[in-house]
Amino acid sequence: MKFYIASVLAFASSAFASLSINSPVAGTVWSNGSPAIVSWISSDGSPLTGTVVVQLMEGSDPNNLALVATIASNVDASAGRVQYLPPASLPGSDYYAVRVTSSVDGPRYSHSFKAGDASVTSPVSSAITVSASSQEQSSEAESTSKESTAEESTTEKSSAEPSSTKEEPSSEESETSEEDGSSELSDLESDSVSDSESTDEDSSDS
Repeated sequence: MKFYIASVLAFASSAFASLSINSPVAGTVWSNGSPAIVSWISSDGSPLTGTVVVQLMEGSDPNNLALVATIASNVDASAGRVQYLPPASLPGSDYYAVRVTSSVDGPRYSHSFKAGDASVTSPVSSAITVSASSQEQSSEAESTSKESTAEESTTEKSSAEPSSTKEEPSSEESETSEEDGSSELSDLESDSVSDSESTDEDSSDS
């Protein structure tokens, strides 16, 4: 019975092991373009379970940090570490922090540390906004391209279809045809009258 209880307690301790970040720490400096390590351990020495999401945060107020970048996601908690390469565009700040969110234990935060390039003047919080704007522009361009392609396809299909409508004669051609017909009829009537008169004259002579 005692062995069973001990096993249950050990399992519970393992399932709810608390995560603690041991790098970066206060005094850490990350340089743009140089590999940096984020590492964590179990605060009570028991195995870590579940997965974690590792994110870079920034802000002078520890209670109001802004998300800068997601370093890694769906990482096995037992791995204990990930590597990150700060981009050349990362602005300089003394108030960066790392957040490691466990699927079992929730979020944990590192001490504030220094990172980035002081010569980069763009606000740290603008990185995500700029990225979102670029995606919207790309989406609009793609949508415009699709509409243009659809219009061209419709035009080509219309040109390829044979015309089933017969050409109607123009009004001028119709009028000319009618005039020619009337003129021919008039000539026939005139010839008939002339023949009749000639026959009458011959009859009178005889």
